[in-house]
Amino acid sequence: MTYRTHDVTPKQAASPYSGSSLVPMLVVGLVLTFAGMIVALLLS
Repeated sequence: MTYRTHDVTPKQAASPYSGSSLVPMLVVGLVLTFAGMIVALLLS
C-alpha cells in the first residue's frame, strides 16, 4: 500500500489561508462554540 503525501513548504504552513494550516479550523471552532453558547443562553 502506498501513501500519498504532498510537500508543504513552511510558507504554506504558516499561511492562515492555507488548507494545510490548523488556524482556520481553530477560528471556525471558536466561532461555532461561542455561537452555540449564545443560542443556548437565548433558549434557556
